[in-house]
Amino acid sequence: MNDYLRSLTARKQSWFGLKLPIKAALAQPILHPLMRAVAPRIRGIKVGRLPAPIGLTEVAGRAGGADFVLVDPFRCEIAKEFYWGKGRRTEPEDAFALDLMVDLSRDAEVFVDIGAYTGVFTMAVLAANPTAIAHSFEIIPAVVAGLEKNVARNRLGDRVSIHPTGVGRPGETMRVPTGDGGSALPSFYAASMDFAVGVEVRFTSLDELLPQLPAGTSRVTVKIDVEGAENDVLGWGRDFLGALRPDILCEVLADRAHPGELMAVLGEFGYRFYLVGTDRLTHRGRIVPDPHLRDWLLTTKTPEELRAAGYPVD
Repeated sequence: MNDYLRSLTARKQSWFGLKLPIKAALAQPILHPLMRAVAPRIRGIKVGRLPAPIGLTEVAGRAGGADFVLVDPFRCEIAKEFYWGKGRRTEPEDAFALDLMVDLSRDAEVFVDIGAYTGVFTMAVLAANPTAIAHSFEIIPAVVAGLEKNVARNRLGDRVSIHPTGVGRPGETMRVPTGDGGSALPSFYAASMDFAVGVEVRFTSLDELLPQLPAGTSRVTVKIDVEGAENDVLGWGRDFLGALRPDILCEVLADRAHPGELMAVLGEFGYRFYLVGTDRLTHRGRIVPDPHLRDWLLTTKTPEELRAAGYPVD
């Protein structure tokens, strides 16, 4: 078996073992007042990739007018963005996507977070909608632990069901490493990767989630971030899509997507496709992965309906 963690790609991602010690050196609290003042002014530096200070236990976040907390910004890649962004995600398209999902979910009864990582979308949506519940899915054990910490810190234990499972073809399994990922909690593991050691993680389907929703549920929103496996998520969720027609925020990666298959599934249910930009949506007749923008809004709403609801649409 090929072990992804021993591959050249994985070793490059860890800077051949140097990433953690360099990150730890840059995370010394004494350096951060200067780094925070200087780094945003240096052209080409994406400050959200810089480490947060060692010892900082949590950061405050805000999206769609609602406040929440994310823990462990030294280890969590999303929480550290909120440190550098002073309560917001650092890339404008990411901040807009989070606000968009929060706004679309204000009247939702259920939010489904697939590939939840440590739960920023779950925390933000439930902070803005005090009556919604969430089902949050994450396959990486160390990341599930981080998700559990955020749910507890935000006092959402009675409103969030955490599923340490994948979503896709029901009954399949995947071996997932149990380690903490080195310099940060891993955010890039995909169902297409092979690992030599780890725990077997089970996959369920969106259709299997449908009977678990409260009786009478009619308004559901979904976020999907599964590193190229979104076709399996939606392909095994046709009953779910047919019954609920949820608004979906979906990451579509240029190097991993299969847009033809994705459009074929969504086309059965009258979905339209909108590329999520830095401050607006662009209506597209087809899903064509963008080299810079990752997120798409998949919805049955027309451009006119979205504009009437206050969303900027080109």
